[in-house]
Amino acid sequence: MTMKTYAAGWSLQKPHENYFKKFLRLNDIALDGIVYPSKVPDDIEGIPVLDFAAAQDAVTPADQVLDTAANPALQEALAAFFAAKGIRLLSVPHFLDRLIEADRQDALQLPVEGIKASDIRKLKSLPAPGPFEAHFHDPESYRLATILDGVFRHSEWHHLIGFDRDDTPDSVILNMLLDLNTQGLLKHLVVLDTPRLFLDAILKLKHHDAAAAFTVSVSDAAMADLGRRAEFYRRSLSDCLTPYLADAGARDERSLLLSGSAQAILPAGAHGPRSSAICLMRRSIVDYVAVKEAFGESRYRILLRQPDTTASNLVAAILTPALFGKT
Repeated sequence: MTMKTYAAGWSLQKPHENYFKKFLRLNDIALDGIVYPSKVPDDIEGIPVLDFAAAQDAVTPADQVLDTAANPALQEALAAFFAAKGIRLLSVPHFLDRLIEADRQDALQLPVEGIKASDIRKLKSLPAPGPFEAHFHDPESYRLATILDGVFRHSEWHHLIGFDRDDTPDSVILNMLLDLNTQGLLKHLVVLDTPRLFLDAILKLKHHDAAAAFTVSVSDAAMADLGRRAEFYRRSLSDCLTPYLADAGARDERSLLLSGSAQAILPAGAHGPRSSAICLMRRSIVDYVAVKEAFGESRYRILLRQPDTTASNLVAAILTPALFGKT
Protein backbone atom coordinates (compact mmCIF):
# COMPACT_ATOMS: atom_id res chain seq x y z
CA MET A 1 0.00 0.00 0.00
CA THR A 2 1.39 3.40 -1.00
CA MET A 3 1.83 5.88 1.83
CA LYS A 4 -0.30 8.97 1.39
CA THR A 5 0.30 12.46 2.76
CA TYR A 6 -2.44 14.50 4.36
CA ALA A 7 -2.56 17.91 6.02
CA ALA A 8 -4.26 18.40 9.37
CA GLY A 9 -5.88 21.78 8.92
CA TRP A 10 -4.52 24.28 6.44
CA SER A 11 -2.68 27.51 7.22
CA LEU A 12 -0.50 27.45 4.14
CA GLN A 13 -2.39 30.32 2.54
CA LYS A 14 -0.52 32.54 5.01
CA PRO A 15 2.72 34.27 3.89
CA HIS A 16 4.88 32.53 6.50
CA GLU A 17 4.45 29.21 4.67
CA ASN A 18 5.17 30.50 1.16
CA TYR A 19 8.52 28.69 1.03
CA PHE A 20 6.89 25.35 1.86
CA LYS A 21 4.20 25.87 -0.77
CA LYS A 22 6.92 26.69 -3.29
CA PHE A 23 8.76 23.51 -2.32
CA LEU A 24 5.63 21.43 -2.96
CA ARG A 25 5.16 23.04 -6.39
CA LEU A 26 8.82 22.71 -7.42
CA ASN A 27 8.87 19.01 -6.61
CA ASP A 28 5.36 18.19 -7.83
CA ILE A 29 4.40 16.92 -4.38
CA ALA A 30 0.63 16.65 -4.08
CA LEU A 31 -1.19 16.35 -0.76
CA ASP A 32 -3.89 13.68 -0.80
CA GLY A 33 -6.26 15.67 1.33
CA ILE A 34 -6.82 18.25 4.06
CA VAL A 35 -8.58 17.09 7.21
CA TYR A 36 -10.92 19.33 9.19
CA PRO A 37 -13.43 18.46 11.96
CA SER A 38 -16.20 19.40 9.53
CA LYS A 39 -16.22 19.86 5.78
CA VAL A 40 -16.85 23.43 4.62
CA PRO A 41 -15.50 23.71 1.04
CA ASP A 42 -15.02 20.65 -1.15
CA ASP A 43 -11.39 21.58 -1.72
CA ILE A 44 -8.76 24.19 -0.84
CA GLU A 45 -6.37 25.22 -3.60
CA GLY A 46 -7.38 22.08 -5.49
CA ILE A 47 -6.70 19.74 -2.54
CA PRO A 48 -9.72 17.65 -1.41
CA VAL A 49 -11.12 18.44 2.05
CA LEU A 50 -12.08 15.55 4.34
CA ASP A 51 -14.15 15.88 7.50
CA PHE A 52 -13.56 13.56 10.46
CA ALA A 53 -16.12 11.06 9.18
CA ALA A 54 -14.43 10.75 5.79
CA ALA A 55 -10.91 10.80 7.27
CA GLN A 56 -11.82 7.98 9.67
CA ASP A 57 -11.92 5.58 6.73
CA ALA A 58 -9.47 7.27 4.33
CA VAL A 59 -6.43 7.94 6.55
CA THR A 60 -4.52 4.97 7.97
CA PRO A 61 -1.56 4.64 10.37
CA ALA A 62 0.58 3.87 7.30
CA ASP A 63 0.03 7.45 6.05
CA GLN A 64 1.74 10.63 7.21
CA VAL A 65 -0.24 13.64 8.38
CA LEU A 66 1.32 17.11 8.48
CA ASP A 67 0.43 19.51 11.27
CA THR A 68 -0.61 22.62 9.33
CA ALA A 69 -3.51 23.86 11.47
CA ALA A 70 -4.12 27.58 11.74
CA ASN A 71 -4.83 27.94 15.47
CA PRO A 72 -4.22 26.09 18.77
CA ALA A 73 -7.86 25.03 19.25
CA LEU A 74 -7.98 23.42 15.81
CA GLN A 75 -4.57 21.83 16.37
CA GLU A 76 -5.80 20.28 19.62
CA ALA A 77 -8.94 18.86 18.00
CA LEU A 78 -7.00 17.41 15.09
CA ALA A 79 -4.25 15.97 17.30
CA ALA A 80 -6.87 14.23 19.47
CA PHE A 81 -8.63 12.77 16.44
CA PHE A 82 -5.45 11.38 14.91
CA ALA A 83 -4.11 10.17 18.25
CA ALA A 84 -7.23 8.03 18.59
CA LYS A 85 -6.31 6.49 15.23
CA GLY A 86 -2.73 5.85 16.36
CA ILE A 87 -1.33 8.59 14.10
CA ARG A 88 1.08 11.21 15.41
CA LEU A 89 1.06 14.52 13.56
CA LEU A 90 4.27 15.38 11.73
CA SER A 91 5.59 18.96 11.77
CA VAL A 92 6.42 20.55 8.43
CA PRO A 93 10.14 20.94 9.37
CA HIS A 94 10.31 17.25 10.37
CA PHE A 95 8.66 16.27 7.06
CA LEU A 96 11.20 18.34 5.14
CA ASP A 97 14.10 16.93 7.17
CA ARG A 98 13.05 13.41 6.23
CA LEU A 99 13.00 14.24 2.53
CA ILE A 100 16.33 16.10 2.65
CA GLU A 101 18.04 13.28 4.55
CA ALA A 102 16.80 10.72 2.03
CA ASP A 103 17.76 12.78 -1.05
CA ARG A 104 21.23 11.39 -1.74
CA GLN A 105 21.11 12.32 -5.44
CA ASP A 106 20.27 16.01 -4.85
CA ALA A 107 17.10 15.52 -6.87
CA LEU A 108 14.96 17.78 -4.69
CA GLN A 109 14.51 21.38 -5.73
CA LEU A 110 14.67 23.46 -2.58
CA PRO A 111 12.91 26.84 -2.58
CA VAL A 112 16.17 28.83 -2.52
CA GLU A 113 17.94 28.48 -5.86
CA GLY A 114 21.40 26.94 -5.65
CA ILE A 115 20.85 25.14 -2.34
CA LYS A 116 20.85 21.35 -2.54
CA ALA A 117 19.94 18.69 -0.01
CA SER A 118 23.65 17.87 0.38
CA ASP A 119 24.29 21.52 1.35
CA ILE A 120 21.76 21.19 4.18
CA ARG A 121 23.24 17.92 5.35
CA LYS A 122 26.68 19.53 5.36
CA LEU A 123 25.31 22.46 7.36
CA LYS A 124 23.91 20.02 9.92
CA SER A 125 27.37 18.45 10.26
CA LEU A 126 29.00 21.77 11.15
CA PRO A 127 28.83 23.62 14.47
CA ALA A 128 26.38 26.51 14.56
CA PRO A 129 27.86 30.05 14.51
CA GLY A 130 29.33 30.89 17.90
CA PRO A 131 29.31 34.20 19.81
CA PHE A 132 33.10 34.26 20.12
CA GLU A 133 33.92 33.88 16.43
CA ALA A 134 36.18 36.85 15.74
CA HIS A 135 35.08 37.39 12.16
CA PHE A 136 31.65 38.90 12.90
CA HIS A 137 31.78 42.66 12.40
CA ASP A 138 29.00 43.43 14.86
CA PRO A 139 26.46 41.69 17.15
CA GLU A 140 23.70 41.99 14.51
CA SER A 141 25.78 39.95 12.05
CA TYR A 142 26.21 37.18 14.62
CA ARG A 143 22.51 37.27 15.51
CA LEU A 144 21.54 37.07 11.84
CA ALA A 145 23.94 34.21 11.09
CA THR A 146 22.51 32.28 14.04
CA ILE A 147 18.91 32.78 12.90
CA LEU A 148 19.60 31.84 9.29
CA ASP A 149 21.63 28.82 10.36
CA GLY A 150 18.64 27.60 12.37
CA VAL A 151 16.21 28.30 9.53
CA PHE A 152 18.10 26.03 7.12
CA ARG A 153 19.66 23.55 9.58
CA HIS A 154 16.20 22.68 10.95
CA SER A 155 14.13 23.35 7.78
CA GLU A 156 12.21 26.07 9.64
CA TRP A 157 11.72 28.21 6.56
CA HIS A 158 8.65 29.86 8.07
CA HIS A 159 10.92 31.87 10.39
CA LEU A 160 12.02 33.95 7.38
CA ILE A 161 8.79 35.93 7.88
CA GLY A 162 10.56 37.53 10.83
CA PHE A 163 12.54 39.59 8.31
CA ASP A 164 9.39 41.23 6.94
CA ARG A 165 10.57 44.83 7.15
CA ASP A 166 10.52 47.89 4.96
CA ASP A 167 13.97 47.49 3.45
CA THR A 168 15.64 46.46 0.17
CA PRO A 169 19.04 45.13 -0.92
CA ASP A 170 19.61 48.48 -2.67
CA SER A 171 19.29 50.47 0.54
CA VAL A 172 21.39 47.99 2.53
CA ILE A 173 24.22 48.19 -0.02
CA LEU A 174 24.03 51.99 -0.05
CA ASN A 175 24.20 52.12 3.76
CA MET A 176 27.23 49.82 3.75
CA LEU A 177 29.01 52.06 1.24
CA LEU A 178 28.05 55.19 3.19
CA ASP A 179 29.43 53.70 6.40
CA LEU A 180 32.70 52.61 4.80
CA ASN A 181 33.06 56.02 3.15
CA THR A 182 32.49 57.81 6.46
CA GLN A 183 35.32 55.73 7.91
CA GLY A 184 37.55 56.72 4.99
CA LEU A 185 37.83 53.12 3.80
CA LEU A 186 36.61 53.45 0.22
CA LYS A 187 39.59 53.62 -2.14
CA HIS A 188 38.68 51.70 -5.27
CA LEU A 189 35.39 49.98 -6.15
CA VAL A 190 35.35 47.14 -8.69
CA VAL A 191 31.93 46.29 -10.15
CA LEU A 192 32.18 42.67 -11.29
CA ASP A 193 28.52 42.13 -12.25
CA THR A 194 24.94 43.19 -11.42
CA PRO A 195 26.00 46.68 -12.52
CA ARG A 196 22.81 48.71 -12.11
CA LEU A 197 22.38 47.66 -8.48
CA PHE A 198 25.89 48.73 -7.53
CA LEU A 199 26.36 51.70 -9.85
CA ASP A 200 23.08 53.24 -8.70
CA ALA A 201 24.28 52.88 -5.11
CA ILE A 202 27.60 54.51 -6.03
CA LEU A 203 25.81 57.43 -7.70
CA LYS A 204 23.65 57.92 -4.60
CA LEU A 205 26.80 57.82 -2.48
CA LYS A 206 28.40 60.54 -4.62
CA HIS A 207 25.23 62.60 -4.37
CA HIS A 208 25.32 62.23 -0.59
CA ASP A 209 29.01 63.15 -0.38
CA ALA A 210 30.28 64.98 -3.47
CA ALA A 211 33.76 65.15 -1.93
CA ALA A 212 34.09 61.38 -1.58
CA ALA A 213 37.46 60.38 -3.03
CA PHE A 214 37.38 56.93 -4.56
CA THR A 215 37.74 55.40 -8.01
CA VAL A 216 35.47 52.94 -9.80
CA SER A 217 36.13 50.33 -12.46
CA VAL A 218 33.52 48.17 -14.18
CA SER A 219 34.19 44.76 -15.72
CA ASP A 220 33.69 44.41 -19.44
CA ALA A 221 30.86 41.92 -18.89
CA ALA A 222 29.10 44.27 -16.46
CA MET A 223 29.46 47.19 -18.86
CA ALA A 224 27.99 45.06 -21.65
CA ASP A 225 25.04 44.16 -19.42
CA LEU A 226 24.20 47.84 -19.12
CA GLY A 227 23.46 48.09 -22.83
CA ARG A 228 22.39 51.60 -23.79
CA ARG A 229 22.60 52.71 -20.16
CA ALA A 230 26.37 52.22 -20.19
CA GLU A 231 26.97 55.69 -21.62
CA PHE A 232 24.88 57.26 -18.84
CA TYR A 233 27.05 55.68 -16.18
CA ARG A 234 30.24 56.56 -18.06
CA ARG A 235 29.23 60.23 -18.07
CA SER A 236 27.96 60.20 -14.49
CA LEU A 237 31.17 58.62 -13.17
CA SER A 238 33.60 60.28 -15.56
CA ASP A 239 35.49 61.95 -12.71
CA CYS A 240 36.30 58.66 -10.98
CA LEU A 241 36.03 55.91 -13.61
CA THR A 242 39.24 53.97 -14.25
CA PRO A 243 40.06 51.00 -16.53
CA TYR A 244 39.10 47.56 -15.31
CA LEU A 245 41.96 45.17 -14.46
CA ALA A 246 40.92 41.60 -15.25
CA ASP A 247 44.01 40.28 -13.43
CA ALA A 248 42.98 40.15 -9.78
CA GLY A 249 46.61 40.05 -8.73
CA ALA A 250 47.22 43.43 -10.33
CA ARG A 251 44.55 45.19 -8.27
CA ASP A 252 45.27 47.22 -5.19
CA GLU A 253 44.59 45.05 -2.12
CA ARG A 254 42.42 47.88 -0.82
CA SER A 255 39.96 47.37 -3.69
CA LEU A 256 36.36 46.58 -2.77
CA LEU A 257 34.75 44.02 -5.10
CA LEU A 258 31.02 44.38 -5.79
CA SER A 259 29.06 41.37 -6.99
CA GLY A 260 25.55 39.95 -7.03
CA SER A 261 26.94 36.54 -6.06
CA ALA A 262 29.28 35.31 -3.35
CA GLN A 263 30.67 32.78 -5.81
CA ALA A 264 32.19 35.59 -7.90
CA ILE A 265 34.34 36.83 -5.01
CA LEU A 266 35.60 33.48 -3.73
CA PRO A 267 39.25 32.76 -4.56
CA ALA A 268 40.26 30.40 -7.32
CA GLY A 269 43.58 29.54 -5.70
CA ALA A 270 44.67 28.17 -2.36
CA HIS A 271 45.97 31.41 -0.87
CA GLY A 272 42.60 32.64 0.36
CA PRO A 273 40.64 35.75 -0.61
CA ARG A 274 42.74 38.88 -0.87
CA SER A 275 40.10 41.48 -1.65
CA SER A 276 37.31 42.92 0.42
CA ALA A 277 33.85 42.70 -1.10
CA ILE A 278 30.18 43.52 -0.86
CA CYS A 279 28.01 40.81 -2.36
CA LEU A 280 24.62 39.20 -2.32
CA MET A 281 24.67 35.76 -0.73
CA ARG A 282 22.14 34.16 -3.05
CA ARG A 283 22.39 30.82 -1.21
CA SER A 284 21.97 32.54 2.16
CA ILE A 285 23.75 30.74 5.02
CA VAL A 286 25.23 28.21 2.58
CA ASP A 287 27.22 31.02 0.95
CA TYR A 288 28.27 32.25 4.39
CA VAL A 289 29.71 28.79 5.08
CA ALA A 290 31.50 28.84 1.69
CA VAL A 291 33.09 32.20 2.47
CA LYS A 292 34.11 31.05 5.94
CA GLU A 293 35.76 27.94 4.51
CA ALA A 294 37.51 29.96 1.79
CA PHE A 295 39.01 32.34 4.33
CA GLY A 296 40.10 29.58 6.69
CA GLU A 297 42.39 31.04 9.33
CA SER A 298 42.83 34.35 7.48
CA ARG A 299 41.84 37.52 9.27
CA TYR A 300 38.65 39.15 8.05
CA ARG A 301 35.41 40.67 9.25
CA ILE A 302 31.95 39.96 7.85
CA LEU A 303 28.91 42.21 8.05
CA LEU A 304 25.55 40.51 7.34
CA ARG A 305 22.17 42.11 6.67
CA GLN A 306 18.86 40.47 5.65
CA PRO A 307 16.64 43.23 4.22
CA ASP A 308 13.45 41.20 3.65
CA THR A 309 11.89 37.73 3.63
CA THR A 310 13.63 36.66 0.40
CA ALA A 311 16.47 34.40 1.53
CA SER A 312 18.53 35.10 -1.60
CA ASN A 313 18.69 38.81 -0.71
CA LEU A 314 21.18 38.32 2.14
CA VAL A 315 23.83 41.04 1.78
CA ALA A 316 27.38 40.64 3.07
CA ALA A 317 30.33 42.97 3.40
CA ILE A 318 33.59 41.05 3.72
CA LEU A 319 36.39 43.24 5.04
CA THR A 320 40.04 42.22 4.94
CA PRO A 321 42.86 43.86 6.95
CA ALA A 322 44.17 45.49 3.76
CA LEU A 323 40.99 47.58 3.64
CA PHE A 324 39.98 47.75 7.26
CA GLY A 325 43.32 47.77 9.02
CA LYS A 326 43.71 46.17 12.42
CA THR A 327 40.23 44.97 13.45
